[in-house]
Amino acid sequence: MKSYTAICFFLAVALILFPLVSVPKAKDTFSANISGESAEEEENYEVIEKNKTENTAENVKVLSAASGQVTELPIREYLINSVAAEIGGSAEAEAIKAQAIACHTLLLYKRTHKDASLGDADISDTSQKLLNSEEQKKKWGENYNNFREKIEKCVSEVENKILCFDGEPIMATFFSLSNGKTENAENVWGKTLPYLVSVESPDDKLSPNFTSTVSLSADEFKKILTEKGAKPEGKAKDWIGKSEPNSTGTVKSISLCEKNFSGTQIRSMFSLKSATFSVKYEDGKFIFTVSGYGHGVGMSQYGANEMAKKGNTYDEILLHYYKNAVISTIT
Repeated sequence: MKSYTAICFFLAVALILFPLVSVPKAKDTFSANISGESAEEEENYEVIEKNKTENTAENVKVLSAASGQVTELPIREYLINSVAAEIGGSAEAEAIKAQAIACHTLLLYKRTHKDASLGDADISDTSQKLLNSEEQKKKWGENYNNFREKIEKCVSEVENKILCFDGEPIMATFFSLSNGKTENAENVWGKTLPYLVSVESPDDKLSPNFTSTVSLSADEFKKILTEKGAKPEGKAKDWIGKSEPNSTGTVKSISLCEKNFSGTQIRSMFSLKSATFSVKYEDGKFIFTVSGYGHGVGMSQYGANEMAKKGNTYDEILLHYYKNAVISTIT
């Protein structure tokens, strides 16, 4: 009788414990919710496995281009330092949030599109600038505490948000200032991306830094062109040929000394702030007049800040500059 009772007791315990040990552990996932729609509605979610973006890594490995050393940072500190360098603490809060999401998204994109030159690193400080706390103190002076607190608060509010297209992090590029329109990705990198297409950014034209100039002597101009395979001959004023613009206003191609160059090539060759430029020869000098600052693809930081001043929220800013993308929540 005692044996029977004991057997019944152990069977009852086994039945209670069995479900606990037999249910497999759920996979780690993050849910992507289209901005502006209810998070409670299942149809508004797209479930993506976390390991698609390697988002399980809590630290970020950053390669210093100058030293070649790799520094490891907690992802939150990385985002704070990136935002501090890229847009700063004086920007509007909603623009700071937009910048934080763009930085986070670009990091995840880099992790899933590995560059062999980075070795073990996730990203290089040439892809995304960083400003550590000591550098922030030096740059911001008496504003350090206020700016740092502001950035930390903004990052805390959006550190689980990223931008996705077809369930994966996008190449969320950004730059300082457009010519009034952002650029199509294919005009800069030769690759069409549905979320990096030209959009209006008219407030950029109001920036006090909208226009810049670069002046070179005929000898300086000739030297650079010769190094790039052109043959400057005859009168200097005749070296400038026809220029063809893209639909966005940037220079698609320009003929200099009868050799064709792309606008992005000229920007690099002559250290121009953007590929939106005109050039003339006057008083013995070649003068470039340039509009905007940066490659022009993705989010204009100046434009984002102006949108924030007008009351636009971070999601409105991001979905304006990154067409066809959705804002996703990492859980």
